[in-house]
Amino acid sequence: MKILSLLIAFAISHHWPTASRLRRFEWLLAGPVAASGRGPHWLPVALLAALALVIGGLATAIAGGLAGLFGLLLLGIASVLYTLGPEHLDRDIRMASNPGEPDKQQVALERLLLTPVSSGPEAAAASLHAALARWFGIVFWFVVLGVPGALLYRSLREAHHGDRFEAVERAWMGRVLGWMNWPVVALMTGAIALMTDYDRVKAAFDAREDRWQLPAALLDDLARTLCDPTDDLASGLADGRRLAWRALGIWFAVLSLLLLAGLLS
Repeated sequence: MKILSLLIAFAISHHWPTASRLRRFEWLLAGPVAASGRGPHWLPVALLAALALVIGGLATAIAGGLAGLFGLLLLGIASVLYTLGPEHLDRDIRMASNPGEPDKQQVALERLLLTPVSSGPEAAAASLHAALARWFGIVFWFVVLGVPGALLYRSLREAHHGDRFEAVERAWMGRVLGWMNWPVVALMTGAIALMTDYDRVKAAFDAREDRWQLPAALLDDLARTLCDPTDDLASGLADGRRLAWRALGIWFAVLSLLLLAGLLS
């Protein structure tokens, strides 16, 4: 059921990029924002986690109770479609690679945290970071925790990268987000190693003193290791996108095997 929800949601998102207009999280962040500065620094992140888990759990119980498996399927599709993004990655990469439309290119580059003079490896790394935030984190936590997991991951990223909270509160959110990213980065690295050059990926991993913490910065090292340093912006974006899609394909293949083995619903 979860794999089907993911596949359908990805297909809808790919063919309906304007779905990004529906991805608004002010309603979920209202409570934590109101609590900001009124208690311990960890209070907003704790409240956000509680709200995401309770709301997601209640939605799952109601959908299952009203319509059974079909209701759970619809809810899964809706929740994944809602939490993917917040913007469509392929569309952003396509716009960022097109100097013929400078206004749209600038908007896409800003969303990817790039500039028109960014190098190929920098662009590839930005594609991987965007894929982590927009795809892989959602897929992993939806598979592990269902609707509450996807909602928690996306709302936490929205809160951490926004300006609604104090710096020390965002630091707490960043710490929790780092914990949630740990298994995601590990599985992304493993998938990239399997489909490219295992020895080069392992060397990049071993070169980091903090390698066992699996920081998201490891994706920058992988991009520098696997991409041609002479690549331009467009080539780097294409390389990063290709790596992300291939890794996602490996993820779905493994999930399918787990489903066939009866280890996944």
